[in-house]
Amino acid sequence: MAKPEKPQILASTLDRGLRIMQLFRNTQDEMSLTEITERSGLEKSAVQRLAYTLHALGYLDRDEKSRRYRPGLRMLDFAYAYLIHDRLLERAYPRMVEVSRKYNSTVNLGVLDGAEVVYKARIPHASVAFDAMLIGARQPAAVTAIGQIISAFSSDDVLEKMLAKGLPAPLTAFTCQDPEEVRARVAGAKRDGFIISNQQLMLQEVVVAAPVIGANRKAIAAISMPVYMPDWNEPRIREELVPVVTEAARSISSIISQG
Repeated sequence: MAKPEKPQILASTLDRGLRIMQLFRNTQDEMSLTEITERSGLEKSAVQRLAYTLHALGYLDRDEKSRRYRPGLRMLDFAYAYLIHDRLLERAYPRMVEVSRKYNSTVNLGVLDGAEVVYKARIPHASVAFDAMLIGARQPAAVTAIGQIISAFSSDDVLEKMLAKGLPAPLTAFTCQDPEEVRARVAGAKRDGFIISNQQLMLQEVVVAAPVIGANRKAIAAISMPVYMPDWNEPRIREELVPVVTEAARSISSIISQG
């Protein structure tokens, strides 16, 4: 995630406390005070005070035997507060559920955050992996269907800022490593109104995505549907799923434009 420029007036204690909480985002491991200190770059005395405070407030849990920390239940309060105020999600969710049930498939709603895609909603297929069910997951936008389709229906600088971060290390043998190929795919998506992404992040996974257009006629999000080989190939996806995904995205766009 791109770090925003820090304001001149900054509550440093709050900043350091949030930095500790963010450490748990990319690991499932519990952490000791020493590990938190090493990973945060903060002084040990500050980490000790902040960790104890976060534990007392319920934002961190601590194992009484190992003295190691993990996220506390109250961290969910932040996610709930964000989601309950998200009008896009409120309007998109019923349509996503409808499509998922009808086609027995996963349906995702993602938005762009700098050079990353963030998943706001995920209606999972019954057999999907646990980590593919979780909201808040981030993926490199330049090689994802959602990132490419959003940039196709945004101003030109969105794609260039996305590519300026560099392409990610390949996750499969098919992960794109050529910025010109990304630009060509985005140009094709702008022409077609949808995009099909083949095995960019996971072997055997093919993803179709279409843009959710806001009142300013720019993409504010995208709907995606991942399916898997050998049951699905590109001709079948074009025939059966492209109409479904594009219609779902248009339906949500229409609801959004009505306010």
